[in-house]
Amino acid sequence: MENFKWEDLDKDGLTFLMKNRKEVLSSYQKMVSNLGTCLDEKTRQLIMLAIQVNSPSPDAIKIIIPKAVKAGATHDEIIDSLILTIPVVGLSTVLKMMPFVLKELEAFEKAYNDIK
Repeated sequence: MENFKWEDLDKDGLTFLMKNRKEVLSSYQKMVSNLGTCLDEKTRQLIMLAIQVNSPSPDAIKIIIPKAVKAGATHDEIIDSLILTIPVVGLSTVLKMMPFVLKELEAFEKAYNDIK
């Protein structure tokens, strides 16, 4: 903690919490896993992705894309979940987030294909 600089918080807040406040992340993960339990996992992840489109940080997409694909979501279903948000968040927001989603899809698909 003594080496921590407040100006680094925006750059790497997750690492800070993982090192210094593990209980916060653990509680958060438990809460999220208990949300939407009446939905199948693919639907839950597609909804989470759609919600993240309006997030100020696209980093959550790196977590959600693999979960959605592993739950059975197709490339087109993932893209459609973004497109469905256009009336709410606006076309410009979706266009801004689309490259992040496409990049993560490509990275996940490449890693998955390398494993096969």
